Parts: sequence; structure tokens; C-alpha cells
Amino acid sequence: MTPAEFQILETVFLIVVASLLLLALPGYAWLRLSTQKNHMDQGDDIPPPVIQPFDLIIVGFYILVFTGFLKSAESKIENLEELQMTAGLVLVSSIAMLSIGGIVPLILFWRTNLIEFFGLRWTRWKSIVWIMPAFVFAMMIVGAILVACGWQTWVQDSLGAKPQEAVTLVRETSDVGLLVAMAVSAIIIAPIAEELIFRGYLYPVVKRFTDRWFASIFSGVFFGVIHFNVMGLPMLALMGIILAVIYERSGSLWVPIGCHAAFNATSVSLMLISRAYEFPT
Repeated sequence: MTPAEFQILETVFLIVVASLLLLALPGYAWLRLSTQKNHMDQGDDIPPPVIQPFDLIIVGFYILVFTGFLKSAESKIENLEELQMTAGLVLVSSIAMLSIGGIVPLILFWRTNLIEFFGLRWTRWKSIVWIMPAFVFAMMIVGAILVACGWQTWVQDSLGAKPQEAVTLVRETSDVGLLVAMAVSAIIIAPIAEELIFRGYLYPVVKRFTDRWFASIFSGVFFGVIHFNVMGLPMLALMGIILAVIYERSGSLWVPIGCHAAFNATSVSLMLISRAYEFPT
């Protein structure tokens, strides 16, 4: 990541967080108080929701965690150190991400049925057969449009930006163990951990205190920013928004997990295929 890239990502990160903490939460809180007062005046009985104000503290915790990741990226730029990626390091990073995602069920299990909350008993599971390829196809079209519009060229020429480090490693490394570790992380671990955090928790919490559209945009753009890559930011942010909509419509976390895994699997496969053509054996 170049200093120019970092400045853009830091700015977007701050805008996303500020839009939630300084604009959305206070504004929607005022609207909700008015609505609740009307319901109380009418004698309506409002059942207590699963998501409580306490969850906003956990959202703040996740914001702090990703702020720490952003600062570590800044430190790497300042020190100009290149960390040698290994299969072991990928495994450790994956376990760390799963641990961060594992906080979600830990803070929810005592107040709700997790199977019901995440929609894990999804009766329309056969629909995934067409939802996943449709999602992957749509995201590939978005990627092609960005390339055709010159987004990647502009980012490279103006900011000196490069693809994500993981993408570069998959394309160039000769370490089979590292390739396997990265493939497992991208196709299995990352979809589970990231969907637990962003669609399984951040989205419903923010939706509870704002509305579904703001929550979709917030969780989607936040998802894009924390990948810390300007070149992939538009596509990843849109991907996050679409996954939130898919989760809302399907009611099951299995669907965004499956779509996320299918997208990553397709991306990894295409990169491996391109390697075979660039470096014939």
C-alpha cells in the first residue's frame, strides 16, 4: 500500500464511521423516539428486540479492532518492511479472524436462538444453486465494467496502487503449502468469519438503530474499506452491499456465506488458470 492509497482509505474509513456515530445514530434515535411515543399513546405492545443498545458497544469494539488493523498498515508503510508471507502466518491470521468473528455468537447465544437468529434452518436451500452463480456472474460483470472504465489503470498511474497482496501472492508464489493455505483461507475461513461479522452482526445491529438501507451501505462500504486496497474498494463495497441485501431477502446467513465463498473460489481459480498460461510447465 502506498501513502496515497492509505490517505484515501483512512479518509473513507473516517467518513463511514462518522456517518454512523455522528449522523445516523443521533438522527434515527430522534425519529425512533417519536415513533415509539406514538405507539405508546396508541397503547401498542412493542416486544423487546434481540438487538439491544449494548450491541452498539460491540460495534464500537469492531471499529476499534479495524482501526488497529489500519494503523498497523500505516506502520508498515512508514517502516517500509515487507513481511514474508508463509503458510503458517496465513493460518495464524485465519485463526485470528475466526476468533474475532467468534465473538458474535458468544455475545448473542445467551439471549436468542442462534439457529433462528442467523436463519440456519433455511428451507429454500435449493435456491442457492442459482443464487451463487448469479451473484458471481454479477460481480464479474462489475469487475469488467471497472476495468473498461479505466479504474484500475487510473489507480495504478495516479496512486501507484497494486492489487491486494494476497492476489499477488496467489499469482506469483511457488510455495504449494502457501497456495493451499491461502485458498483454504479465502474460500472457507474468510467467508465464514467476515459474514458473521459484517452481515451476521454489524448489519442487523446498525439496521436496528437506523434502517435497512443505511445498514446495507454502512456494512458494505465498511467491508470494502477493511480490505485496505483502493483498487478493489469499489467492487468490494458493492459486493458487501449486495450481500447485505441477499441476507435481508433470504433471511439466512448461509446464503451470503455461500455467495462469498463462491466468489472467492472463482477468483482463486481464475488466478491459478492465468498462472498456468503465463508459466507453462
